[in-house]
Amino acid sequence: MNPVTGQKIIVVGGEPLTLRFTWAALAEIEHKYGDNPNLFDPEIVATVAAAGLREKHPDITAERIMQLSPPLMPFMRDVQQALRWAYFGAEPTPEAVPDAVKKNPSGGGWLRRFVRPFRRGSPR
Repeated sequence: MNPVTGQKIIVVGGEPLTLRFTWAALAEIEHKYGDNPNLFDPEIVATVAAAGLREKHPDITAERIMQLSPPLMPFMRDVQQALRWAYFGAEPTPEAVPDAVKKNPSGGGWLRRFVRPFRRGSPR
């Protein structure tokens, strides 16, 4: 395990594998599932894990992970930890800021305020 390089050793089917999310893998995951994939869904966590395994273990596909059926919760935690390392490295994960403390509370965002006057049928 190495949070600096983002490499995490996981065991699938009794075989130790190196899980690492490259930027290409992160882009693929975000494109497919958005910025918060549901890692409690076995198919999604298998697909996400396969993207992270592809660099070192291209033969381990989502379908293969589903066949091997590793214990879901430990597997999901390992995938989640590797994702955190890919985004934050060895730094601690930033805590979520409650809405009441945010400097710029959600009010529709700057884009919505800019686009609203130009909608079809809206008064100018």
